[in-house]
Amino acid sequence: MKPFSEKKERKQSAEGHPLFGRRVFLRAAGGLSLLALPLTALPFPALARENAMDLCMAGQDAIASGDFAGAVGPLAKAVSLEPENDWCWGLLGRAYHGLKKIPEAVAAFRKAADLNPSDTYSRMMLEMLTQRPVARQEKPQKPMTALELEAEKEERLIAQRLSASSGLSYQVRRVVIDPGHGGFDPGAVGKGGLKEKDVALDIALALAEILEAGSSVQTRLTRTGDYYVALSDRTAAANQFRADLFVSIHINAAEKRAARGFETYYCSRKASTKEAERVAAFENTVVKYDNPAASEPGFQIDLEAMLLGMEQELYWKKSGTFAETFQKRSESALPFESRGVQSANFFVLRRAKMPAILLEAGFISNPENESWLARPEFRRKIAMAFAKGFAA
Repeated sequence: MKPFSEKKERKQSAEGHPLFGRRVFLRAAGGLSLLALPLTALPFPALARENAMDLCMAGQDAIASGDFAGAVGPLAKAVSLEPENDWCWGLLGRAYHGLKKIPEAVAAFRKAADLNPSDTYSRMMLEMLTQRPVARQEKPQKPMTALELEAEKEERLIAQRLSASSGLSYQVRRVVIDPGHGGFDPGAVGKGGLKEKDVALDIALALAEILEAGSSVQTRLTRTGDYYVALSDRTAAANQFRADLFVSIHINAAEKRAARGFETYYCSRKASTKEAERVAAFENTVVKYDNPAASEPGFQIDLEAMLLGMEQELYWKKSGTFAETFQKRSESALPFESRGVQSANFFVLRRAKMPAILLEAGFISNPENESWLARPEFRRKIAMAFAKGFAA
């Protein structure tokens, strides 16, 4: 047996321990019911654990004060506690961005956007951080063929036109280029397996490169990789960028494989033809994946809707004028036959606060068109033709 003095000493030591008072309290209060509560709900700091909300609040305060390094620690711990919390990931992205740690910021913003597709800020930051000028492919060392020399000469000519005072660089300063579809939405798929989303992205990247190289025009892409962007977010990006022009790039498809050609669309309340109505219906099918902002009915909302409608009509009219000019300028540089200009109620164009057009560059359902579109050099030729459409 232990000596009595030792027992007394151990008892006094236990009484001084923070858990001793807790045991006494639990016994006095009928601790069985309290034991059912989560530890964080009990008023004992010794057993309370950190939670993601408090950590994120601490990180947010640190960001607000400019202490980005101090924000990373609690925010990193917060996302480890709640890996599905998009708010925590977005704050972590802001902290990394403040520290100029771009790869880490991109990873955090991408996680936030994946968890919450309606997180416009994270998507915007992700686009801004990942967008880089497209590197030109180095010319082969071997002597260029006559076709390659002709293409190079044509590129220089387009660049001269774009940089001229009467060209795009004078009229338009900011262009948002929208590669249609992406991610789980492949768009139209050809018989040979070619996907519209891949062709549209390749053309858009080449077009951005040509416009940036040939003039003082600033370009932005609504997506720079194979991921889905909601239709409303594409237009919102153009509005936030204060673009002077919005161009959405697509590849057409039809039940009849003989259908071919290139056409330019702009937005209108009623479709100009049954075919235009069909094309708009297909392009609008993914609108169900959009997350429309909830709003309460009232006079202010109705007034804003009315004003927006009047503004839209003005931009749609300007879009129609530009579409006619663009079609004439670019069709001569394409092997596709011209199908002219049409209009329909395209969701991706509907709320653009600038002239906006949608281009259908050939028919992926046409075997010949599909074989052309599968070639990278042909896609660049399409981009050059589009750039010519912008040049005076």
